[in-house]
Amino acid sequence: MTIKNLFLTCLLALTALTGTTASAQDDRNASKYNLEAGVGLKGFDPVAVFPEGGGKAQEGKNEYRLDYMGASYFFASAANLDLFVKNPEKYEPTYGGWCAYAMASGSQVDIQPEIVTINGNRAHYFVSTRAKRNFDRDVLDYETRADRAWKNISGESPRR
Repeated sequence: MTIKNLFLTCLLALTALTGTTASAQDDRNASKYNLEAGVGLKGFDPVAVFPEGGGKAQEGKNEYRLDYMGASYFFASAANLDLFVKNPEKYEPTYGGWCAYAMASGSQVDIQPEIVTINGNRAHYFVSTRAKRNFDRDVLDYETRADRAWKNISGESPRR
């Protein structure tokens, strides 16, 4: 871990200890997340899919790794890592990184991190382009259903 990453990890830990994180983090249950060896999004950068991160899925790099509240994330650049540190609530994937379309029916289905829909401050990931197309037909309805299912599965409030 580089000095910068160590500093950022300490900063995040301090923020969590001082109670300044968003309320949805108070009920965090990382044991329900879609992680492989503790890594979220299969090593893809959670910021890259947002316009400010480049607007398309990118694999993260080892030198830009951050361990955050039970999940490790990799970033394509130092700038994306910095954006995440400033607002992890925005950049973490919804539903613990499970397929948003499947979550709407209460199922935990793996994802392909290159298939994503951004709705406001929320990144929804999908198992297939078909699942994404179905979800995108009525985003608000599927979000509402998936939010409710995720709360039942994990105990977490949905990210906003």
